[in-house]
Amino acid sequence: MRRFALTAAAALCAFSLFAQGGAPPAPGGGGGRGGAGRGGILAHNPANDNKAYDKHDLAGIWSRNGSPGGFGGGGTCRDCGDRGFGNDVPPFTPLGQKMFEGNKPSYGRLLGSADASAHPEEHIGRRRAVPPANDTDPYQHCNPMGPSRALIYPDPVELLALPDRILQHFEWGFGLRTIWTDGRKPLMDPDLPRWWGYSAGRWEGDTFVVTTTGVDDRTWVDHFGYPHSVDMVLEERYRRPFFDVLELSMTINDPKIYTRPWVSETKKFRRLETDIIKTVDGWAGLMEDVCAPADEIEQFNKRVRDPAGGVVH
Repeated sequence: MRRFALTAAAALCAFSLFAQGGAPPAPGGGGGRGGAGRGGILAHNPANDNKAYDKHDLAGIWSRNGSPGGFGGGGTCRDCGDRGFGNDVPPFTPLGQKMFEGNKPSYGRLLGSADASAHPEEHIGRRRAVPPANDTDPYQHCNPMGPSRALIYPDPVELLALPDRILQHFEWGFGLRTIWTDGRKPLMDPDLPRWWGYSAGRWEGDTFVVTTTGVDDRTWVDHFGYPHSVDMVLEERYRRPFFDVLELSMTINDPKIYTRPWVSETKKFRRLETDIIKTVDGWAGLMEDVCAPADEIEQFNKRVRDPAGGVVH
């Protein structure tokens, strides 16, 4: 019951932000709810300047969240980038335009509002929010978010480095993603799409490069509802420039959907100490923020999300 109460409260807060059209963007762009981060916290803490670290060691708990505790949704840290993939969206192909119009996000500035009209510098995908009762967001049915959307969401992700793979364990949704580092080549034409796709990683100097293919096209690139096809090739490039900072840039190559490659805004994660996330009982570690159909669909959607959009069961 406490799980549902927390979810419902978060949803009501989110819908309140949606109804206001989202927070104004920080200087330099951003747009929509989450903006470029207004928590005041920077990714890098100068107090960590003299701490030794290995640039090839990505293990640890990392978060883009702007709150001191590093989790709870909401905005990102001040210089960590916003909650979208990037505002420089390439033109769509006819198929891409059709898929884009079919996805109805509840994030961003309210569709048709004065707030949306006042920000023509933002791509229309960030200015078309509608009530979530439209039911097109796959995550509202507890489906995995896919790699790019999960990485962008401002809740912690724990990276676990094993001899032949790196595991990304996301707090939001409690999803687990495998990036193979055993020397295998990317699988460029997989037979069966997956929610998380097929990921192979390698080092190029001090940059960890991940190539992901075969991502199920029901996932969204980010929470603004940008589409992709199963033929998308997602490249992630990770760098650790400081002890407490992880940088990520991504590029989408998907000629079926976009007329040119789409390069993301650079995202930053700040390192969290392993004991900073705790339950009220003092149990340290990632919260088990599972999207369980018994809670989300049967209780949350019917009792909170749908009535907020005028749909009463």
